[in-house]
Amino acid sequence: MNFIKDDIMIDYLATQNLIESMVTSRVVPGVNYAFIKGKQVFTSTVGFASIYPQITQLSPFAEYDLASLTKVLATENVLLKLYDQGKLNFTEPLHKFIPEFKDERIRLFHLLTHTSGIRGWIPNRDKLGHDELLDAIIHLPVTDEFNTKMRYADTNFILLGLVVKTILGRPVQEEAMKEVIEPMGLKHTTFYPKPSECVPTALVNGDVLQGMPHDPKARQLTSDCGSAGLFSSLDDLIKISKGYLGLDKDILPYSQNTVSLLFDNKNPSNVKPRSWGWDLRFDPKYNYPIILHTGFTGTLIILDRIKQSGLIMLTNRVHPSGHNLIFLALREKIIQSFIEENSKQN
Repeated sequence: MNFIKDDIMIDYLATQNLIESMVTSRVVPGVNYAFIKGKQVFTSTVGFASIYPQITQLSPFAEYDLASLTKVLATENVLLKLYDQGKLNFTEPLHKFIPEFKDERIRLFHLLTHTSGIRGWIPNRDKLGHDELLDAIIHLPVTDEFNTKMRYADTNFILLGLVVKTILGRPVQEEAMKEVIEPMGLKHTTFYPKPSECVPTALVNGDVLQGMPHDPKARQLTSDCGSAGLFSSLDDLIKISKGYLGLDKDILPYSQNTVSLLFDNKNPSNVKPRSWGWDLRFDPKYNYPIILHTGFTGTLIILDRIKQSGLIMLTNRVHPSGHNLIFLALREKIIQSFIEENSKQN
């Protein structure tokens, strides 16, 4: 299925070919993707929803396990709403909200930019219950990477989810639905989707996951997980993306002034660039920031606010197995291709 709005073809042909080659080369069973350029939107659905235990067709309206896109689309958006209301400025110490976390150097912005240095091995992590896992995360040590290295970690956003719970009184996923998803009118974005509407992911203990998060921490922590667990459709993600791009100034639950702050490096000059939550790339010609985020299940969003353009790519790359390193290399090629082609757009 392809369609173009406003009767003008969007020219990202090399990137489109790379995306669809993942299906023809059997790197992923299927893909739903969209290019946005101003008021134009091009969407396509290619391949299958599943290949095991049987082949099923992929719907343009399929809901995907977004994995780590949960961080920026749910948890961070609750925090940005609080920031926009003047209730947070992200310089607050984590200790203020979680007293059991003893290191008072860690500020909320360290968690948002993955510069907290919090890391460590949790024995038998995937076998721990809800309370045991949260306790282990809260008591992880702060290493000498604090404020000197950007190391992406789910831990940062799990802790931010607990901050949301402390401030607003309910688990982060409940607050995300109440404060972000429902006010935006997104009908196919949820933490509790109908399995029949979801693209299957990995084979776990003999069963294919469908409508249940692939991330074991999300299954363990349920509504307290701020790092994964959200499901959504291509159409809903287009709507959200238009908010970040300034094409729809009213959909996001905070002001466009706050949105614009995301398109900026928040890390020190000697640390890998990162915005609040979002990764950064830079336009090859003018060197301004472009935000992006990926999810382990095979999801990707790239957004350029200057050109009001973007790419949304949804795949089930962990179906039926997560051992798919070829995908990671291809995804990076797709990102680079989009940025190159995007830089040539008017």
